[in-house]
Amino acid sequence: MKKFIISSRPKQMTKNLLIFVPLFFTIDKWILYGYTDIQTLIFKSLLTFFSFCCCSIIGYQINDFIDKNLDKFHPVKKNRPIAKNEIKNIELLLFVFLVFIVGGFFAYLVNINVLFLFILYLLLSIIYSYIFKNYFLMDLIFIVVFYIVRMSAGTIAISFDISIWLYILTGISSFLIITIKRVSESNNKLNNTRSNISFYGNKVFKRLIFFLGILTCFTYLIYSVLDVFENQKNWIFILTSFFFFTGIIRYIQLTNDDNKG
Repeated sequence: MKKFIISSRPKQMTKNLLIFVPLFFTIDKWILYGYTDIQTLIFKSLLTFFSFCCCSIIGYQINDFIDKNLDKFHPVKKNRPIAKNEIKNIELLLFVFLVFIVGGFFAYLVNINVLFLFILYLLLSIIYSYIFKNYFLMDLIFIVVFYIVRMSAGTIAISFDISIWLYILTGISSFLIITIKRVSESNNKLNNTRSNISFYGNKVFKRLIFFLGILTCFTYLIYSVLDVFENQKNWIFILTSFFFFTGIIRYIQLTNDDNKG
């Protein structure tokens, strides 16, 4: 059992917390609901979160299976259960099937649209792992799409509309984060199994990180201002931009100093 837990990369499940963002940013709409209705919203968000955790787990298994022979020569990835042949092919197939059934069931309990996004995410994950993972820039675009699908699932789960600017913010900020990660991997040569990693060592990408950082902050400012005026939120919400800016700047600074994305 331990080998399946390690292979599932539980630390990476934090990416799926993005599903709760729509719930958080619509709190002014549902906070006055009855206790039962609020419970239902939170429960649906939790089910969606666990459903997409299953998506992530399946994606990691497929990716590790495809890269199995390459990972054996990687200083870190060689210790993954699939690369070490600790998980047999039949065991892997059964594990993926079981996780798919559980994840699909959770998604179905929320609604049919979340189930559709669950399947869409899996299909995109397979296409990414088999084809586009090693294509320059396409790997970034696919990962950005994964983040937006998560956001969409979280929105559909609670049946609330959110600002288009929140989707734009998600896309730009995820593009920033993954670009930083690729540049850091290129600088540290941590990912010698990824054939396109050398492209990200170009100085252009360091300038791109700076530009994306500014664009991310500007997008959040637009979102917060529009949300205050369109949804009659307290103007104090605009002040959260300061904390957001500080967090983005600090993140870029830390990753630039430590070469860790």
